[in-house]
Amino acid sequence: MTPRTALYAALLVLPLALAGCGGLRNEATALGLADTAPTVQRPELAPDVSFARGQEAEAADNFEAAEQFYIAAANAGSIPARVSLGALYLAGRGVNRDYAEALHWLEPAARAGNADAQARVGLIYETGGVGVTRAPDTALQWYERAAAQGNASAQYRAGHILLQAILGHEDPARALKLFRAAAAQNHPQALTSVGMLYLQGRGIPSDAREAVIWLKRGADANDPDAMLQLGRLYWEGQQVPKNIPEGTRLLRRAAELGSEQARHELALPPS
Repeated sequence: MTPRTALYAALLVLPLALAGCGGLRNEATALGLADTAPTVQRPELAPDVSFARGQEAEAADNFEAAEQFYIAAANAGSIPARVSLGALYLAGRGVNRDYAEALHWLEPAARAGNADAQARVGLIYETGGVGVTRAPDTALQWYERAAAQGNASAQYRAGHILLQAILGHEDPARALKLFRAAAAQNHPQALTSVGMLYLQGRGIPSDAREAVIWLKRGADANDPDAMLQLGRLYWEGQQVPKNIPEGTRLLRRAAELGSEQARHELALPPS
């Protein structure tokens, strides 16, 4: 095409460009004499705004959006976003469960003093998982840091570890102290655990009356383990008057809440 022919072609295109879009910018664009319009970049959200958006997305079960908002806020320094993001990976809530990734986000928040993060880091080290080696001693250290800040879940988990021989010794007296602290916040499993220590006489003199009081509190807080143990006591008439209907009611409720042991015992009721 000769230069003269190209010019005529451009002049034919010009009215169409003006009619379709209007303005001198479109005229210049049609002639190839101007660059396209610059892209307008959206300003980054403040960390607290991004975190709030993440919470809204998570509440709406939009986990992909929640993850992205949390990452943006966490990378901008938001500790709550780190905790929420780590919790998603730890539970596998809307994302693939990934303990190593959870630890990546949670541990800096834990070191910064966040009790929820400390409790979750403790859980990761207590159970272990892909990419994370099980380390009960490290778990206990993190639990106790969270427990000192009043985190009921950490108080209970720390006590649970102290009742086992995995650290080379048991410390039921120390466990009882932690269970009581969590029970004061109505932690269901802690209430039951205090009752079981009274029943077994571990770390404290055996006291059947106190044991039943604590187990009933655990059952009232919907802990199936408390219902299971109370159901057995009522069936057998130990520490409480024998009451098979009440024992059966408790065992059935425990089974409804997911207790496989309660289901097993209901299959072989007392005569």
